[in-house]
Amino acid sequence: MDLLTWQRRGLLVVVGFLAFLVVAGTLVSSSQWIQQPFPGFFLYGNLTVAPDFLPDWSGNREGIRFLDRVVAVNGQRITDSRALYDLVRQSPLRSPFRYVVERGGQGLELTIPSGRFSFHDWLLSYGMYLLAGVGFLAIGFTPFYLGSPSPAAAPLFIMVSAIFFWFSATFDFVTTQWLPKEARIFAFTLTPSAGIHLGLLLTRGRRRRRGYLPYLILVYAISFGLGLAYSVTFYGRPEAWHWVLRLGYGYSCVAAVVFLGLLWAELRRPASDLESRRLRVISFGALLGFFIPTFGTVLASFFSWEIPYNLLLIPAVFFPLSVAYALLKYSLFDLDLVLKVGLSRGALTGALLLIYVLLVALIAPLVGIYGQDPLVPVFFSVLVVILFNPLLRGIEAAVDRYLFRREYDPMQLQTEAGALVKTLSRPRALAEKVVKLIAERVNIDAVLLLFRVGDGGRPLAVAVDRQDASDEDVLARLCLLWGRHFGTSKKGVSRDEAETDPVCRGVRAELLEVFERLKAELLISLTFEEEVVGFVALGTKRSGRGYSADDFKLLCLLADQLALALQNGALFEESERTKEQYQLLYDESQTLNKRLIEVDRQKKQFVANISHELRTPISTILGYSEVLLDASFGGDARAVLERVVTNGQELSQLMDSLLDFSRVETGSTTVDVQQVNIREMLHSLEIMATRLIKGRPIRIRIEIEPLVEVIETDPKKLQQILMQLLTNAVKFTERGEIALEMKSCSDPEQAFVEISVSDTGIGISKQDQEVIFEEFRQLDGSSTRQYGGTGLGLGLCKKLVQSLGGRIEVESEIGQGSVFNLVLPARRPELAIAGDLRAI
Repeated sequence: MDLLTWQRRGLLVVVGFLAFLVVAGTLVSSSQWIQQPFPGFFLYGNLTVAPDFLPDWSGNREGIRFLDRVVAVNGQRITDSRALYDLVRQSPLRSPFRYVVERGGQGLELTIPSGRFSFHDWLLSYGMYLLAGVGFLAIGFTPFYLGSPSPAAAPLFIMVSAIFFWFSATFDFVTTQWLPKEARIFAFTLTPSAGIHLGLLLTRGRRRRRGYLPYLILVYAISFGLGLAYSVTFYGRPEAWHWVLRLGYGYSCVAAVVFLGLLWAELRRPASDLESRRLRVISFGALLGFFIPTFGTVLASFFSWEIPYNLLLIPAVFFPLSVAYALLKYSLFDLDLVLKVGLSRGALTGALLLIYVLLVALIAPLVGIYGQDPLVPVFFSVLVVILFNPLLRGIEAAVDRYLFRREYDPMQLQTEAGALVKTLSRPRALAEKVVKLIAERVNIDAVLLLFRVGDGGRPLAVAVDRQDASDEDVLARLCLLWGRHFGTSKKGVSRDEAETDPVCRGVRAELLEVFERLKAELLISLTFEEEVVGFVALGTKRSGRGYSADDFKLLCLLADQLALALQNGALFEESERTKEQYQLLYDESQTLNKRLIEVDRQKKQFVANISHELRTPISTILGYSEVLLDASFGGDARAVLERVVTNGQELSQLMDSLLDFSRVETGSTTVDVQQVNIREMLHSLEIMATRLIKGRPIRIRIEIEPLVEVIETDPKKLQQILMQLLTNAVKFTERGEIALEMKSCSDPEQAFVEISVSDTGIGISKQDQEVIFEEFRQLDGSSTRQYGGTGLGLGLCKKLVQSLGGRIEVESEIGQGSVFNLVLPARRPELAIAGDLRAI
């Protein structure tokens, strides 16, 4: 424990012990007066009537006033107040006493019966002094003991200590007088100077403390001068003492005016929202608890207004309470709320009192007074029931509009935002709408929402009127910092709180860094299931005003609703994503199912086609073989044998195609790259194609660039590819031309050859061009088809071309013919590199 803490605790013990002695002494002396006869009023030691009255005291009823000086009782002069008290106690209760009093230099005779000083009387008169004094001391000592960083904590403690002794010693001052009168006198005169001292410290920084030292010397000198004058004139000429007493009360009222003037002057200077609202709270408390009571004493002492001083104690407690609250409370919005509640409830009280006065003034002369006829309080009670809530709402609306200058309708904003958060939307869309609404309605220059969506912690950033929203990395650090230091109990922090609140001391640097980075004036946390999941960073208002307690309350409410709505939106988005994935899987399964059905159909068709393609040459071979076996056959045997050979070759080609397709499917095919004389290969293919034309009006044209007569590829596969393309061209062309062209093409890395097979046949539609290279695919697979085939040809061609490192494409139009373009590398890469090296 540090030295400062020990000092505070030691001071607490000393102050508590002294306060206990004073309070105990007051209670002991008070107990000797309760249920005892008393004159119906109380006197100071100089025989001047004290200012404390209750309405039912006989002195108040018979017209004795504050500052009247009792000269004689029942014809006997008295020189000591205790002699009067003893005389009253020795007489029967309610015995009349004839008093001679001096008032304004004139003598008056008053007859006042004695009364019984009950506990109720003590509690409402001097008991209120004692309770108020203890309350002042406790309130004023709290900021000093709790270590408020404000330099005003010490003078506040001095001030309330003086007030405590002043109030606690008041009953002794008018009765037993066992305490020296100077103790209460100087406590009374030092209080206003301590108030001015407090005002200077509240409104001027530490750096300017030396500048107001002369002012402190002056005000405390006035207090000591008044105290000396008060003490010296106490038993002297009454007129002189009266003026000193009036000056004391006047100085207290002047001190209250100076205090308020210092605060209001400071409020006109640029300051943070927190400091401004702290000063406003103190101003309200000073007006209610400092100025009004001291002004009441001035009215009573200077103008003889009948104002019981004990009643002035009721609002007086608001002054130290407001100062202590402002010194200890660092929440911008708690201060704002206290100020608003204080103003609205004070105005409501004044309005009700005004209604009561008007009611009494209008109705009481007609129907009687309170003590004789209950009609006035009954009417007043009915009016309170009827007007209380409308009055309170109207006053709060006026306070919001004219003092706090509210710029928007909170109910409308809450309704519109509530309608948005009730909709089930995706988190980003919902956040953008709500954040934009808040920025527009509250008139904020920039708003940023950072939120961790779902269990996966995916960050979501939504910005309004900001250059970017790339602050997601702040979210994790801020959530950790907030959860560790504040938990979920603290809903928001303003920049001013982060700079001054002792609660933020451990994380002040980090918080201010976040405020600076986010360009924010207010941070509000988003919590869900006792966990901080995001933040709303709000910039400055375009009007230049700060955020009020109502702003903060409403924004926190909207933040809670938004956090829940965003979590629901995340669940909705996840369900929609799952639904979309399910639909995608379902669509894929349906597509795959259709594909499988189609493949099954194609395979069945393929089997049927293969059966047909096999049966045709086999039937032909068997038929012609039986003809040749017939001994009676006398025809051209050679022609028959040629047909048998032709069908056998077709059957052999069909079987080779099936075997090649099987090898390609199983991946067992190999590529044997050789140098191929392309001209010789195309010449042999021309002979084959001419034989297949069988007398149809079709011309065969072959063109080869001289530079590409030799290429490096697999001759067998290339021949098979070109044979299949030429066979298809002959099959689907009735007249016209079939052309086979070859030319070279290259890119910076490798040389290629482009071989094109074109015809003037029936052509292929656009949709069929996408499927002709699929396995088992035939454009006409019906039993009545005009053109034969197995459906393996082009699919096998594509696979063979890919195995050679090339590609095949088709261009065609219905009725105009087709062009199949085959692009193959002219040399293998390793052979090309070796050739280049040899050239070097």
